[in-house]
Amino acid sequence: MKYNRQAKILEIIDKEVIETQEEIADRLKKAGMEVTQATISRDIKELRLIKVMTEDGRYKYAPLTNTDNTVYNRLMTIFSESYVSSDYANNIVVVKTFRAWHRHRHRQLTP
Repeated sequence: MKYNRQAKILEIIDKEVIETQEEIADRLKKAGMEVTQATISRDIKELRLIKVMTEDGRYKYAPLTNTDNTVYNRLMTIFSESYVSSDYANNIVVVKTFRAWHRHRHRQLTP
């Protein structure tokens, strides 16, 4: 059932511009699948859906592409190799990295 639902979600976002979880729930309901918002939220996470900007400036759900995944993996590797510590104050997060990290690692960020 889970895999059928997730396959249907992928089909829906491929055919339509879907901006909200509520829209996903509505389309699933029309397809005969009753789901909660929490279930949709978990499915979005498991399917690794992201929001991308459309040509008209709206945002829609889309699957994470291999290019996006490659950049994500590259950033995670760089971060894990350079991270020292972090701290926060109110709405600000300070991430400390090894000194001069940016000088030799910035090239890994560009494709």
